[in-house]
Amino acid sequence: MYVIKADGRREEFSDEKIIKTCMRAGVDIATAKSIAKKIRTTFPDGTTSHKIYLFILDELDRAGDSGLFALRESVANLDPVSFELFVKKVLEAHGLKCYWNRLVKGKYVEHQVDVFAVGDKNYVVECKRHFNPHRFTGLGIVLQVEARLADIRAGTKNNDLNANAAWIVTNTKFSDHAKQYAKGMGIRLTGWRYEEPFSLEHMMQTKKVLPVTVLKTDVSVHRLLLRKRIITLNDLIKQKPAMPNIKELLAQSKSLLVKL
Repeated sequence: MYVIKADGRREEFSDEKIIKTCMRAGVDIATAKSIAKKIRTTFPDGTTSHKIYLFILDELDRAGDSGLFALRESVANLDPVSFELFVKKVLEAHGLKCYWNRLVKGKYVEHQVDVFAVGDKNYVVECKRHFNPHRFTGLGIVLQVEARLADIRAGTKNNDLNANAAWIVTNTKFSDHAKQYAKGMGIRLTGWRYEEPFSLEHMMQTKKVLPVTVLKTDVSVHRLLLRKRIITLNDLIKQKPAMPNIKELLAQSKSLLVKL
């Protein structure tokens, strides 16, 4: 059985991949194997990966474990500004001191830095959120970030950052050329399942930093929370905004965090 990926590629269906995905969402191995078997016997050859995703989501919903499976989609559903703030919160949870949306003078031009993070190095962090979570982040982005860092470092006398490293954070995967070039230039990459210990889902889950868009509620509620700068489940629990369904949202948030 072959599956059609979002980029048009044909890929052989893998029971093992489905089982691992379902178990990461919180179900036991017996349930995960049952879901994989249902997919193989239900769908014909050439089914899209998105249809299979929706099927898994329904099955996990019946098992009460759909929330974490939807994690990748929930990050994609953040607007670009909220994604930058979310990345800032993830990095802060890992002990970095972060500054959001800094205008920095380089040697030749001024640069807008999404996040400046101080940790083992002083990182210029570029946040690249794609609405389609299956889209690749390519070499062009890495080249842009390298050039930006070079100008900022050359203009150290014009700014107080003392930036000495670059970090790109995206909710998608990186192209092979992007990964190869970044490794050669010493640029840190954080993407979906790339690469431990800095993959985005790993950094989110180890410190329990989840976006409010993972909540099973109306999109209008997500947007309202994001407008209030309530970006993560922990923000929601801490701030407890006055909303008609706040008790339900708080209960759901606590349940999702416990499952991590």
